[in-house]
Amino acid sequence: MIQDLATFKKSSSFYRPKAFLVTVKSFELQKIRERYLRSRAAKTGRVGSVERRPSAKGGLVYLEVDQGLITYYEILSFLTEPRGIDVTPDRIAVSTENVVHLISRNKVERIDNPWFSYIHTVQFNHRHDPDRLLVSSSGFDCIFEYELGRYENTWEWFAWEHGFRKGYDPTRGKEVLLTRNALEASQWRKQQEDYLFISDPEKQILPTAQRAAFINSVVYDTKKAGWLLATLFHEGAVYRIIMSSGETEKILDGMKSPHGGRNFRDGYIATSTATGEIRFSQEAGIDVRNLKGKPPELYDLEWLQNTAVFDDCLITIDANRNAFLIIEPDKGLYDMISYDPQWAIQDIAEVRGEKAKKLVKSLKEKL
Repeated sequence: MIQDLATFKKSSSFYRPKAFLVTVKSFELQKIRERYLRSRAAKTGRVGSVERRPSAKGGLVYLEVDQGLITYYEILSFLTEPRGIDVTPDRIAVSTENVVHLISRNKVERIDNPWFSYIHTVQFNHRHDPDRLLVSSSGFDCIFEYELGRYENTWEWFAWEHGFRKGYDPTRGKEVLLTRNALEASQWRKQQEDYLFISDPEKQILPTAQRAAFINSVVYDTKKAGWLLATLFHEGAVYRIIMSSGETEKILDGMKSPHGGRNFRDGYIATSTATGEIRFSQEAGIDVRNLKGKPPELYDLEWLQNTAVFDDCLITIDANRNAFLIIEPDKGLYDMISYDPQWAIQDIAEVRGEKAKKLVKSLKEKL
């Protein structure tokens, strides 16, 4: 059953005080909205930009919320388009466009990889090994795992090599096959296939509309070690990936421009961004479309950026209402906490305990 959030009771007393970090991709949200509306009007068949755009200046913000209000916030650093964020008591991982920054009490280190492009998420393996980190490189449809003791790339997965290889060429209005393999490119050339060979990832780029899968999030599946959950933006689906074999299994689909597929209780959760839904399964979820608070020019549009799972609630980043939606689905309760209307918030990570808070508050001296 899909529940209508507008029928829930508004309350500010059902959740405990929260502290979290958010990545703000840009402090000029209006420009992002204008680009999105232009791409929507272009009707290319793929959501997103079709050519390289200038990188935006964003930042990392620490917030505390309680009783329906942001009780404290601080901009800790200004960064180039930060997206992914994750926190442990000893480390913070944050991604900018093509770099992962790792912050501990004593130092700041970085992870570089020529295949890092438009990094969307980073996640520590909280349950089994916090010295391992997942990275979703959305710009080239690939995923990496790093062992942080040696800063070694221990595993990688390219969508193009596992059944997701059809990109889109907006100049010709047609699909193209994507590859990083020179032999495969040579064979396609002989067969007169339409293809794009990415031979130099540090110089070549794939804007949003040209990507095949557009993996905009990847997390460890808490149900079983060695499994991942990846969200494919263009297909509107969440897949399970078995790390040992690279095999995939679709576990949730029928969404539009989804974000943040992950475990939730005994099942899964993902945000169907452009339809304004938080999905728990094919038939169950929460619909926010009847909720008030959007500007007039967005009257028929929704953009739920992501949904984070907390112990006592869900927190959804509602980009079009410029608000955190705090939701208790079982009791039919919600709250709406507004934030700065120019913040394009991308991701959220809870900050638990005094040790983690001290690490977070030291960030100004480190970044």
